[in-house]
Amino acid sequence: MKKFSLLAAVSTVALVASGSAQAADMALKALPTAAPVYSWTGCYVGGHVGFGWARHEVTASNFSLGPGSTAISRTNAIESNGGVYGGQVGCDYQFANVWVVGVQGDVAGTNLTGNVGDPFDRFLAGNPPGTIGVKTDMIASLTARLGVTALDNRALFYVKGGAAWDRSRWDFTNSSYCKFYGGCTNNGPTDNRAGWTAGGGVEWVLSQAWPNWTAFAEYDFYGFDRNGGSFPVALTAQDPRNALSLAHQQFQAVKIGLNFKLRP
Repeated sequence: MKKFSLLAAVSTVALVASGSAQAADMALKALPTAAPVYSWTGCYVGGHVGFGWARHEVTASNFSLGPGSTAISRTNAIESNGGVYGGQVGCDYQFANVWVVGVQGDVAGTNLTGNVGDPFDRFLAGNPPGTIGVKTDMIASLTARLGVTALDNRALFYVKGGAAWDRSRWDFTNSSYCKFYGGCTNNGPTDNRAGWTAGGGVEWVLSQAWPNWTAFAEYDFYGFDRNGGSFPVALTAQDPRNALSLAHQQFQAVKIGLNFKLRP
């Protein structure tokens, strides 16, 4: 009888211990696991689309119509706009928990187009008005950016700035200048510029399930303050002072895009 009682007591203790262990194990499994902390450190590639608008200044100067030996000039501004579509590659480094510094290069094709009355029209009262057109087909930049994270480290608010380049193609075919001088030696010169850019935006992780993918929205300003080329394009009265000259250019763009982080 004593042996039976002892055996029953030992069995009861074992069952209780086993049940407690199972309950503890289930409780541990039920505890929520913390999501891994996202890091912006790493390199990425991506693409973007957007819309841009620009202002281009063009000057017509003329020596033969000027008093004495003085060349006179007139300037008009062309407003252009159109789509922006391109790609970017860059690298970021996160430090001090919430700060991110990085470098990025991007290049975009564009179709910003516009036209304006030829400033030479003001020399020729009563002459049928002419037009000058322009199309910007490329904008590129190399920038540094500085940002701060938010929303559990999954959003990045940033500013950026650096060097910029663009290429525009001009159309003088219908200009009064060319008509007045019997045509032009170059109806469509190419204008390549170097300048600067500054902007800012926000980038965010699309989902915890896709930590390599981020989306962004940003605004950029491009300044090309130095004058472009001067084109003495007339077939007659060929003089360097009889020319169409390209002056300041400014571009603005809003973009949205996706980046793929090469390492999670």
